[in-house]
Amino acid sequence: MRISINNSWLTNDGVSDLKSWSDAHEVRLNGRQVVQDAQFLRAVSAEPLARGNAVNELQFSVTQQHASVAAAAAFALTAFSTLPAGGTATVVCGAYGESPVTCTFAAVLAAMPVCSFRGTRTDVTFVLRGGAITALAGSAVATVDGASFATVYGYPAGGSVDGGNLADALTPAELALDAGTLV
Repeated sequence: MRISINNSWLTNDGVSDLKSWSDAHEVRLNGRQVVQDAQFLRAVSAEPLARGNAVNELQFSVTQQHASVAAAAAFALTAFSTLPAGGTATVVCGAYGESPVTCTFAAVLAAMPVCSFRGTRTDVTFVLRGGAITALAGSAVATVDGASFATVYGYPAGGSVDGGNLADALTPAELALDAGTLV
């Protein structure tokens, strides 16, 4: 996973040697939304209502090898203040040999809670905070069964066809996202 904010790479840029600058590791995502507890007169309990304000917090670590101890120390001291405060975060997902999937979201560089250096090596943890994360159009995102998100499955009303396996009863159909229809 490679991550940038406003075209400034926080992880390996895809060109540098992975031995000198790593992809994101120890990746954690915390998704939240604003929830309001609606309390009605004489109600037995409150009812939580989703406000729809999605907030994602993406935390990840990066290891970088520098040319000298002085360069590593200077990077550790100045990294947070020299990076963009916010903008469009781009996350390129995939491994060698796979078709990459690119996701984006409006984000801020909320924190850099850990930045340590040992000799010529730095270990940095970044926290990006932003809104909903979306895959760019044209990115093929596969689900566990190998179908893409543009494929939806229909299920016969009233249960499975023979009372047996759910997977045998599913019929794939293409979803025309612009028209909102099944093809």
